[in-house]
Amino acid sequence: MGNIRCVRFPNLEAAVEAIAPYDDGFMNFCVGSLHEHLHKSSEDDKFKKGHFFGLYRDEDLELSLTVHAAHDTTWKLLCPQHRQSSLTPAFLDVATNLLVDAVLQAAEPQTAFQVFGYKAAVDAFAAAWIARASTKGIDLSVEPLYSTVSSYATRDTVPSPPSTPSTSSLALATMDDFDELIPLYLDFSTYAPGTRTREEDEARLRGLIPTRLTWVYRVDGDIVGFISLGRPSPKTIAVRHVYVLPAHRRKGIAEAMVGAITRYFLGLQPTGGEDIFAEPPVAGVKDFVCINAVDIAASRVYRRAGFLFPEETADGVERGGIDPKSGQKGWFYSVLRGITKAVTEQSA
Repeated sequence: MGNIRCVRFPNLEAAVEAIAPYDDGFMNFCVGSLHEHLHKSSEDDKFKKGHFFGLYRDEDLELSLTVHAAHDTTWKLLCPQHRQSSLTPAFLDVATNLLVDAVLQAAEPQTAFQVFGYKAAVDAFAAAWIARASTKGIDLSVEPLYSTVSSYATRDTVPSPPSTPSTSSLALATMDDFDELIPLYLDFSTYAPGTRTREEDEARLRGLIPTRLTWVYRVDGDIVGFISLGRPSPKTIAVRHVYVLPAHRRKGIAEAMVGAITRYFLGLQPTGGEDIFAEPPVAGVKDFVCINAVDIAASRVYRRAGFLFPEETADGVERGGIDPKSGQKGWFYSVLRGITKAVTEQSA
């Protein structure tokens, strides 16, 4: 099984440096989040706070576990793409118990928090945490909050652009669009896990637009959809929001937005709307554009844009989704699990 060890990185900067070599299409939730907080920390020191761990086998990073403690209760547990095939149940049992030990030494024990990331690792970590709590007389349970499929697109996977321009109605969002855009953003937020107030969502959108990573799609002058990106790292960026008003769905708008923006961030010329892509991306050209889909069926539009989601066959077995350059699987199941105090008959 090799020499398995857990390393606690002393600060945000050390975590960014140590995990930098593993900046791939599977690690955006970790590496992109670290870089976002590193950027924000130049304006506010609270963004430097957190807990950052790496689980190594010999000299290879197998798992990263990070949380930004200043404002976040969601731990992110990810695995580099080239290591996922090595995460056997036996290895995960050892690895996640080491991570639990490390967390308990570094942070206050929590009885309510969330873990997001690679499904097999998240489930193993949750089981190890609950087992450890039970030895201290604390009865915890796991709440399945959200399940998604994570994938990415590269220059080798995106198709040729359509011959007919389809993005001429796509434009970079500005604060002048806020009043028209906020109802769409609020509706999108109803599909996300957790609950936020309208004031919180308005504040998020007001902070999002100035990053120049949000585009709106207009039909007859009206905004009918939008797409937002985030978590930029040196090699990756994530599509975080894709939304089209119900009355305008199934018209190719989502595919047009995702296809054009993906090509743009991969350094490939989109077709249509070339004027809005005249300047290079503000976050730089990337090797991977990452995205999450609620399920494989919902990923069809993304697959047509070059994302490596598998096809679900009649026998229920996923096929395809292989990176043509590396030969590795280009997608993984990701989950958000909540860990809370168990409800007993007495407490209920």
